Amino acid sequence: MDNELHAVTQIRNFNRFYTSVLGLLDQDILKSGYSLTEARVLLEISRCDHCMANTLSNTLKIDRSYMSRIIKRLEKDSLIAKVQSQQDNRSNFIVLTEKGNKAINILGKKSDKQIQSLIKHLNSKEISKVLDAMQIIKSSISQEINPITIRDFIEDDIDYVICSHKLLYEKEYGLSSVFGDYVDKGVHDFVQHFNSKKECMLICEMDGRAVGSIAIAMANNETAQLRYFLLEPDTRGMGLGRRLVDMALDFCMEKGYNHVFLETISLLQVARHIYSSKGFSITNSHENTAWGKNILEERWDLDL
Repeated sequence: MDNELHAVTQIRNFNRFYTSVLGLLDQDILKSGYSLTEARVLLEISRCDHCMANTLSNTLKIDRSYMSRIIKRLEKDSLIAKVQSQQDNRSNFIVLTEKGNKAINILGKKSDKQIQSLIKHLNSKEISKVLDAMQIIKSSISQEINPITIRDFIEDDIDYVICSHKLLYEKEYGLSSVFGDYVDKGVHDFVQHFNSKKECMLICEMDGRAVGSIAIAMANNETAQLRYFLLEPDTRGMGLGRRLVDMALDFCMEKGYNHVFLETISLLQVARHIYSSKGFSITNSHENTAWGKNILEERWDLDL
């Protein structure tokens, strides 16, 4: 009991300290002329090429009428623009304008500079200790604060799956927009011809925010393809990847498939380790230069 009370006291002390740190960091954003919420909306739009107002409301947990007012202001200031969807002329995507990109870059540089000023007195070993401590705190209590659920996809998730793949594969692996277009077309084809009796797309959700995905597509009555497996960087290391793959394979067995295959690239070392641990093996590989760099594509197969 004494240990628990001591822990409570220490956490409250740390909370007061960290609240002060956040307040210091937020001051620079307020100097930009935009509120913290408006800055968050701009940042979220910058992360995705195909963003919609409803998606923003769900992701950031902002009331839709308030979100509408924010979008109107950002549009009036020429920071964002609306572009009609090529797949559905009833839908409009929200994108950053050149002015909006400049604004988000300025905000990012200000935030980076202020964080650098906080850690400039630390050496590399001390910085590593701080980062390790942050990771321990996040992994230890994130499930209590932000429980993670896995659910079937809904229409609003389509943009998330496309955008997250485009952003992550460009940022982490240097793939070009050609890959993004490939994902865009693939996801829309999957949804357009979706067979609920033989196919699924699962969305991993934390605190109302989509943070990962996986899908099973039907190749034929006996063979399934595992697709669109992705986890956001801040959710990695929690065992979610294995959990998603297990659920996808369970779905395959439930639906009577006797074979599953997937296509990936050799750069995805963590995902490849999961595939190997589940019994998948590489059956084919070839070089691909179409996505902006020379990569090794692989096909992995598993008999159920």
